Amino acid sequence: MRILQTLITIFLLVFLSCNKIKTDTTNEIEKVDSISIDTILKSVHKSDVFISDTIKKFEVDDYPITNKMLSEELGANSSYKKKSGQIYSSDKIWFGNDTINEVLVFELYTDYHRMLTYHFYNKKIPTDLINRMELHIDGGELASEKQKQIDFYGLLNQTIQIKSPYFISNKDFRLGDTKQKAIDCYGKPDKQTMNNGIEILEWVFIGEIFYDGKTDLKGKPLAKDSFGHQIIMYFKNEKLIGQILQNDIP
Repeated sequence: MRILQTLITIFLLVFLSCNKIKTDTTNEIEKVDSISIDTILKSVHKSDVFISDTIKKFEVDDYPITNKMLSEELGANSSYKKKSGQIYSSDKIWFGNDTINEVLVFELYTDYHRMLTYHFYNKKIPTDLINRMELHIDGGELASEKQKQIDFYGLLNQTIQIKSPYFISNKDFRLGDTKQKAIDCYGKPDKQTMNNGIEILEWVFIGEIFYDGKTDLKGKPLAKDSFGHQIIMYFKNEKLIGQILQNDIP
């Protein structure tokens, strides 16, 4: 009887010992798994933060025209339609200053989004700038380049007169600035052409909102809080005579 009791005791001790080893091992494995998952998640998070922090970003340029100024000019005429000869301008607000002979045109989208901004002298306007501006004729059809060249200047007589400081951009660009200032600000242009003796520089920047995290930016910054941003500048004798700012929409 004593022998049987002894054997039962030994069996129980061995069983409990094995079970403890198994439990401890399971706990250790779970602990290791937990640490591994933790480490991986932290690494991924750090990697994302690192990538985000290392990409350069810049504030897109604009002019100190407030939305209130735009809304006051729109008034009840939501399309803000203007006519000159055979052409119409709609969804655009035209500001001018006859003392400094400059014009600012804002083409608006929903909620005063400044889809396109044009800045130029009211004399000797670059042909390419006029051609890029979307204007219409009766029936809603797009005006031809020839028609725009004929009637465009009549729109300049209908500008809202504002003070000269409004014609200095937030990045301190003004007509008459040098080409080198533009290159110092935006880097090497993506495109450079000549048109009727006027040099045209163009830059295209991917917007931060649409950036997929994979496209090679080739060292260029992202346009902050933007769907995409383009700048077109016109130079005569290396002096700025006009520019277009384009802000993409989703």
